[in-house]
Amino acid sequence: MKEDQARVQKGRNAIPFHPVLFAVAPILFVYAHNGARFPVDPGEMLVPILLSLAVTAVLWAILGFLLRSAARAALLVTCFLVLFFSYGHVAGAYEPSVYASGGLLLCWAALLGVGTWLVVQRPKRRARRSLFGFTVVLNSVAVGILAVNLLTGARAFANRPPPPERAAGRVEVAPGVDYPDIYYIITDSYLRSDVLKSRYQADNSKFLAELRRLGFFVADRAHSNYASTYPSLASSLNFTYLDSTARAAGTESDNAGPLIRMIQGNRLVDFLRRRGYTIVSFASGFTGTDLAGADIHLAPRWSLTEFQGILVNTTLLRDVLILMHESPVVRHRDRLLYTLKNLPNAGLVRHPVFVFAHILSPHRPFVFPVSVVKLGMTVHALGYASQVAHISGYLVGVVHQILAQSPRPPVIIIQGDHGLKEPINWRDSAFVELHQRHAILYAAYLPPCLGHDASCTTPVELYDSISPVNTFRVILSRYFDTTMALLPDRSYYSALNRPYHFYDIERPESYPVAAEPARSSEGP
Repeated sequence: MKEDQARVQKGRNAIPFHPVLFAVAPILFVYAHNGARFPVDPGEMLVPILLSLAVTAVLWAILGFLLRSAARAALLVTCFLVLFFSYGHVAGAYEPSVYASGGLLLCWAALLGVGTWLVVQRPKRRARRSLFGFTVVLNSVAVGILAVNLLTGARAFANRPPPPERAAGRVEVAPGVDYPDIYYIITDSYLRSDVLKSRYQADNSKFLAELRRLGFFVADRAHSNYASTYPSLASSLNFTYLDSTARAAGTESDNAGPLIRMIQGNRLVDFLRRRGYTIVSFASGFTGTDLAGADIHLAPRWSLTEFQGILVNTTLLRDVLILMHESPVVRHRDRLLYTLKNLPNAGLVRHPVFVFAHILSPHRPFVFPVSVVKLGMTVHALGYASQVAHISGYLVGVVHQILAQSPRPPVIIIQGDHGLKEPINWRDSAFVELHQRHAILYAAYLPPCLGHDASCTTPVELYDSISPVNTFRVILSRYFDTTMALLPDRSYYSALNRPYHFYDIERPESYPVAAEPARSSEGP
């Protein structure tokens, strides 16, 4: 009897710190797992960790008061935390993140109810004796999980790229020089007009006609240099091909870090900063295309970073937000509309200005309503064609406002970064499919080089088959005190899971004999 009483007393005195560790470990897990794929600022964990600890503390205090036992309250809080942080991992395995998982919600509610009943029921003597054991086991498990995630997270932290350097101060433009504002607008997965018509029965001829009327050059044979966003932008913003990057990373690597570092620390921004430009960028929702080193970074209120969005989707908040009509698709649409609304005003800061906007449309997810109905079209084709129509309409308004508000004619580039990420049939029609995959929208407004500009050089003209690697070679040679030779316009395909394994689309003998492993195409 005395031994039982001693064990009960020991159980009452055991320190149940496992809720605190279970409140932090899942966040570290998401950081450790994703930090190996793309650079994540550790500071992005601060708010989620503080919120998780605050909720844990409040729940623990309330339940401790109601149950009159900190140890039993800790068991219930840990049960809730495990269910909360594991929900999204399970739901994501079988349900897209645009739909709530009703069956899983009921299952998780039942599990929480059973856990609550087991903890809250009137404790018997045997249950009291086992309380100490539960506390020790959960404390030990929590310490182990936290230690593993700290170790993995430390490796991701050690391998993170250095933050992009901001200019120490604004460089003043030399007297007599009137550099143009530059707008670089990337419309993700926007195909060239001929491929839109032949493959998706979409007609953007009115959009292109309006751009031409306004003075834009539209390249009817433009093609991207690479087949996905990160390689494409790493190339265009540095006006070079990625051969050396691929050799350094290895063709079997799936680490996007080198490409993201090239985008964040790109040669174009460095060139423009040294000539007095203010750099403005918009939040895209993806780490790689958010220019973190921009002088002005514009984002909607409560905008989530890529890491924070992934974290939310691993928790119960995934479906709670969907039920509140705040799904990832809604957040994506709000970000798009924010960018389109504020693009014309982004250049109203100190001139000259470079404005960078990566608009994830007509890329999935399709956020604008389907307004085109044609017999024989698939659901995907209908959705894509509708997104093209909507984004084209918005861009016409954006261009009109930019031209009306600019103190001198600006440079405006509206360009797709790649085509649609559809499976390639390597054996039958790869040559045609790869060309369609790289066929992109390309429209450029290049005003005349003003005669009184001290930087004005002999104009370099755009041409019909231009690719993004030469975009800024033309622009910088035209408006600045430099001359850059044009590179051959080449296109290379690589799969998302092997971004450095390039296939020259003009060399069919280099194609693989079978399709490469599939991977989600929702990312850049």
